[in-house]
Amino acid sequence: MRNDGETSRDGHVPSIGVGLSIARVEIRRVVRKLREQDVWLAVLLLGAVGVLLSLPILFGLSREWGVDLEAGDTAVASTVAMALAIVWLLFALFAVVSAVGEYGEIDNESGMLTIRPPKDVACGLLLSATIWYAPFAFVPLGVGFLGLSVGAGSPLTLVSGIVTTTTLLVTAVATGYPIGLALKGVIRRSERLSSLKPILAVVVVVAYVWIMATGKLLVIAETLEPVLLAPPLGWLGDLALVTTPGADVSIARAAGALVLAVVVLPATALGTTASARYTWYVDRAWDSREGDRHGDDHSSPGRVAATLALVCRRPGTLGVATTTLVRAYRAPLQLVFAAVPLLGALPLFERVIATGTAPPFVPWVVLLYGAWAAGTAFPLNALGNQGSTLPTVLTARADGACVVHGTVVAAVVTVTPLTAVAAVGMGYLAGRSPAVLLLLTALSPVVVIAGAVLAAGLGARFPRFRSIDVAGSRTAVPPSKSAFALFSLLITLAVYAVAVLADETIRSLAVVVLSERLPYDLSITAATLETVASVVVPLLALAVPAAYLLAVRRIDAYRLE
Repeated sequence: MRNDGETSRDGHVPSIGVGLSIARVEIRRVVRKLREQDVWLAVLLLGAVGVLLSLPILFGLSREWGVDLEAGDTAVASTVAMALAIVWLLFALFAVVSAVGEYGEIDNESGMLTIRPPKDVACGLLLSATIWYAPFAFVPLGVGFLGLSVGAGSPLTLVSGIVTTTTLLVTAVATGYPIGLALKGVIRRSERLSSLKPILAVVVVVAYVWIMATGKLLVIAETLEPVLLAPPLGWLGDLALVTTPGADVSIARAAGALVLAVVVLPATALGTTASARYTWYVDRAWDSREGDRHGDDHSSPGRVAATLALVCRRPGTLGVATTTLVRAYRAPLQLVFAAVPLLGALPLFERVIATGTAPPFVPWVVLLYGAWAAGTAFPLNALGNQGSTLPTVLTARADGACVVHGTVVAAVVTVTPLTAVAAVGMGYLAGRSPAVLLLLTALSPVVVIAGAVLAAGLGARFPRFRSIDVAGSRTAVPPSKSAFALFSLLITLAVYAVAVLADETIRSLAVVVLSERLPYDLSITAATLETVASVVVPLLALAVPAAYLLAVRRIDAYRLE
């Protein structure tokens, strides 16, 4: 007799047993990776803290809903149904994105697809994604249904809530995953879409953060309310409240949600199998050509070198600067760490776009971000960014000065124009005077160069070589935590002190803000603040050449063990 693993090769339905085995391996692999990724562990910890802080609020709100339901307020049922429909859509979208990205990739693809058919491998990846999402579904929804149960005085509400959460999670992920896997196949078959994939990923992340941070999710939900409350998504609300006293929901609609789930799962299993074959049994668009198109095209580096030759006198400096920019173009994930603050600024950008005006401090914030981004992008980890080419860099004719000059030039030529334009543009929207706009224009290259040089010194003193997984098999090397923290602190102090000395409006605003936030009823005057800033600016100005000398000497003296 053939075992389950052998019989699962036949037909179109995947083997759940084999899928669970693959899922178990994938989950263990993810956990093992996370243990080695301190950056992602920190992100998960911050996210967990945020969720934990919101759980008491969620419990209190849902308990009030339960009390209202027991009192006969049927409007709460529509609110619960709407919330569950939104959560279903979010998890379906997460599944689509996961399938296009990490959970659509197979480690050792040719080997896995030789050992097992694609339907079993896809089933395993789908199950691993579902298991990974389970805590994010059961913790908040579980607390919410617990509050409903307490408020309504019925423990059966929690039971139906658990059944609803399970149904919601499984159907959402099972629906979104084959769609995402099919999209991944479309991208794989198109050379143009493959080259645009990093840009599309950035667009998706920015759109998601913008929707969440600006409250647009509620606007979208109100627009889609008729669709969300209609069958079949609306049935989730009936299933969740079918055991709640006073909810006045339909038992038939609640049963329909369970029946539909039973029907959907086999259909999505077949869809997952078809999507897996379409995606994994295809040569990538660029593999059919003679070599990697991007790797063999030397015209782009040639154009970059010709442009940089205008500001680079030494060949070593020109080579480092050119390589840095070309590498950033071909592997833009390295720049993710410099772009993260932009996500937090999305609400401010929305306000500027909506009103056509900007607060008076925004131009200086732009100047600060430009200096910070110039340092974080390249110089803050000039050694670690070299990767496998580090031995070549250390043994080449180019010395430490060339490496420092090259990384600084790469940062300055790309960031300075953007910083100047953005700072002046925001200054204009803020109604600042022509004198302030001229000052911002003049300071833009100064702070960007100073930030890049300061970052080079700290990065050479605290290099980092261990990479982290950004998405799937793609990795990037972030700056070390010590260099990152010190650089962020120093560059913030520098730009803040310059703004206090150069801009009376900022000085007055700083006095008001600090006086409101200082402990023990302490206060500060504009004269005191100006005196402190006049001490900080020269000290940090002296730190720039010191950082340059440190960077050159550390790189020249660096030895591989």
